[in-house]
Amino acid sequence: MKKKAVSLAFIIVSFIILGVSAYVYETAQQTITQTVQNIATLTLQNSALGNIEEGQTISYTKATVSSLGNILNITTTKDNVYLHFDSDVNTLSTYYTTYTITVKYAAVGSGSTHVVGDTAATMTIGAPDPAGVTLDVDGAWRFDFELTTTAKSVSSDQATTATITVTAEST
Repeated sequence: MKKKAVSLAFIIVSFIILGVSAYVYETAQQTITQTVQNIATLTLQNSALGNIEEGQTISYTKATVSSLGNILNITTTKDNVYLHFDSDVNTLSTYYTTYTITVKYAAVGSGSTHVVGDTAATMTIGAPDPAGVTLDVDGAWRFDFELTTTAKSVSSDQATTATITVTAEST
């Protein structure tokens, strides 16, 4: 009788171990993922800006190139959303001594500490990916872009493109 009880106890313990092992295995195999969505990919082409002569410095604003006004429109439903600007402006160093893109607030969410007209971010040849911009309150946000470029000497006309990718994340 004692052998049967010990055998039965081993069988029960075996099933318990098997059940716990299966639970731990299933728990270990679960992965939580989150998808970061691209808010916008912006491409500002040289053809939209016109021509620049060797050694010439030109500044572009929405007053001179209307497509630079309200170039980025975002509506947030949460406070403290972070925008990240990633650009390839550094690749333009072959043709420009200066290529600066300044992102300015054109509209801010109601109650924000940011002010329309202030600089939100700056991208340059030396620093193409600025720190994130905090949209501190929910609401409608718009941004204008301003550019300043100085062309280097070239042996023939060169078409160039600066691409800026904007992503957002919330805390």
